[in-house]
Amino acid sequence: MSHSEEMLDGSAEDHALVRTLEAKVQALEDELRFFRALADELPLSLYHKDHEGRCVWANATMLASVGCGLEDALGKTVFDYYPRELAEKYDADDRRVVETGETWQGIEEHKAPATEGSRYVEVKKVPVRDADGAITGSMGIYWDVTGVRRAERLEEERRAQAATLRELGAPLLPLAERVLAMPLIGRIDAARAAQALDSLLHGVSERQASVVLLDVTGVTTIDTEVVRLLVDAAGAVRLLGARVVLTGVKAAMAQAMIEMDARLEGIVTLSTMQAGVAWALARRG
Repeated sequence: MSHSEEMLDGSAEDHALVRTLEAKVQALEDELRFFRALADELPLSLYHKDHEGRCVWANATMLASVGCGLEDALGKTVFDYYPRELAEKYDADDRRVVETGETWQGIEEHKAPATEGSRYVEVKKVPVRDADGAITGSMGIYWDVTGVRRAERLEEERRAQAATLRELGAPLLPLAERVLAMPLIGRIDAARAAQALDSLLHGVSERQASVVLLDVTGVTTIDTEVVRLLVDAAGAVRLLGARVVLTGVKAAMAQAMIEMDARLEGIVTLSTMQAGVAWALARRG
């Protein structure tokens, strides 16, 4: 007979009801222990705060980050662990969730008291409600996304560097009023050819250019991509009312272009950039 039944002087039905209630309480306690044990194993920081921002519960990861056990953390606030400015920010986020009843989620820089250096964490905070639906506090979860954040920044830097290299690889230079020059350097692949043509057309249109000098002195190899760029550039620029002057063509490049049967109608070819500039200044519209 249980302790509750010993204290109860009633019918068999009463004793049965007590045993049923005790079994339900035991089941709830077992379930609570299970979920708390599971939460302690997660590599995520979890916490539950009351209406005033005081700790009601936290999992092992969260407690490790502030360097204390659950008994020490109970009733404490963020002001007991974090610098004033950071604590005010965290407290304001929690209070906003409690006051509005709305979930808050974002990525922010975080520095835990028990760890070295700052980390980026993704945070989600939600209101906690009682059986009647009234908000009694807040619950939060956050996890480390420093690696993802760094990878994103590296990718952004890589894209910026690639864009810079593309611009350096096919710069469009204003030489005089309505005269532009694009010196091509190195190997021209399909991507660089497309970027160069796009930059060329935008420049001609924006500056109302009448002559564009394409200098191939620095091109290391002549292949189909280079020839296609020259032919496409000549045709497209002509549609915009301008002319293409090709400079820096060497004997080997000229021979290769002949063998490829490159159709360069409408393109003026000159040996040097200086000659091209002189031609353009003499004939610009």
